[in-house]
Amino acid sequence: MWRATAVITSGLLISACGGGINSYEDGMEAYADVMEEMVGVLEDVTDEASADKAADKIEALGNRLADIATQVAELPRPDAKEIQEIAEKQRSRMLAFQQDAAEQMMKMAQYPVLQQAWMRAMENMM
Repeated sequence: MWRATAVITSGLLISACGGGINSYEDGMEAYADVMEEMVGVLEDVTDEASADKAADKIEALGNRLADIATQVAELPRPDAKEIQEIAEKQRSRMLAFQQDAAEQMMKMAQYPVLQQAWMRAMENMM
């Protein structure tokens, strides 16, 4: 559970740095949209066969996150006040996401094919 939270938080921080991303807020929105889509994909995983089918989708979503991070990295860095304002706007969405995602993100550990797909995608963020 803490790993899922750490991944989510890291991603939000990376995104908080801007997809059509023209601002950090756009980046955070795009990142949150992808993560919510990730939860939807994981909800359909019930066994090894469905995990195998979901792996490509997971990797594609991870690649989209890498694209978002690349776009955000090209933006001018916001000041601390702007980051705080964006975080405040997104706080309720992040809390709701964490509640919805916790059970689904555990499937990453349960099905190695999902974890491997996620790790391949995350390599693109390095």
